[in-house]
Amino acid sequence: MTIVAIVCAVLAAVALAYGALFQHHAVADQDESHNGLSWSHFKELVGRRSWLLGLAILGLGTAGNFVALALAPVMVVQPIGAFSLIVSILLGIWHRDLQVNRRLVAGVVGCIIGVTAFVALAATTARSEVHLGRDALPLVWISVVVVAAGLAIMVAWRHAPQLVLITAAGLLFACVATNAHLVSVQFLRAGADQVTWANVACLIAAGAIGSWFVQNAYAAGPPEMVIAGLTVVDPIAAVVLGAIVLGEASAAPVGLVVVMTITGLVACLCVVVLSRYHPDVRDREEERRVARRTDLSTDTEEC
Repeated sequence: MTIVAIVCAVLAAVALAYGALFQHHAVADQDESHNGLSWSHFKELVGRRSWLLGLAILGLGTAGNFVALALAPVMVVQPIGAFSLIVSILLGIWHRDLQVNRRLVAGVVGCIIGVTAFVALAATTARSEVHLGRDALPLVWISVVVVAAGLAIMVAWRHAPQLVLITAAGLLFACVATNAHLVSVQFLRAGADQVTWANVACLIAAGAIGSWFVQNAYAAGPPEMVIAGLTVVDPIAAVVLGAIVLGEASAAPVGLVVVMTITGLVACLCVVVLSRYHPDVRDREEERRVARRTDLSTDTEEC
């Protein structure tokens, strides 16, 4: 079953990269989308074929990932999504003429090495356990806090930077993954009557708000950055929740936990490098600076 779960997770990672490509293309084509995705922009997206195609592909990927989470621990399945970063970069080169520089390559390689090492170490200790009744509530409360924080950012921070959007989406999707694993294990091992519906509600809420952040992240920068952030923040946060809250790493020695922490920090650092030196990010920031100067000059003339 673990092998089947890994195959499903790899296919889901490929679907994530392709879905991101189509949806980013639709979002980026909108006028003024770089200033943030409004409700009017979102309504327009629903009528775009490329965005709907991307949504369908992402739906298939999500279904594959849910199957994987039902068959194997979160610590094994979720970090495999890092494979989508490689696919996304290749798609950027083939379809968007992405210009590759040394820092971009170093950032991607660092992400892959860090996450791969993290997954390999996590897989040696991960164990799935059934959490019923009150044992499932800690994950509910954590998910509620993350969802509330996401709603606060949506309301208070209209033009949040892409890195903030990606981080928020990654934390929300980590809650989705861990709740999906918990609920699916409850269903498969204890029966439908033992499923805690509070976890199902948290899964749906976190998934909906996380998807909104992802769409805004597409509007704020290149899809490779979205993939890079999600394939690091999401799996690492999910592994932490799986290890601590779900007890998947209860038998892990302290030394192994320390090494896993180091590899996770390396991967996160590489995402920061990508956020600063990705060619599309730098071009987008230059466009914003020009737009600001134009707006300031216009306001000065009006005064």
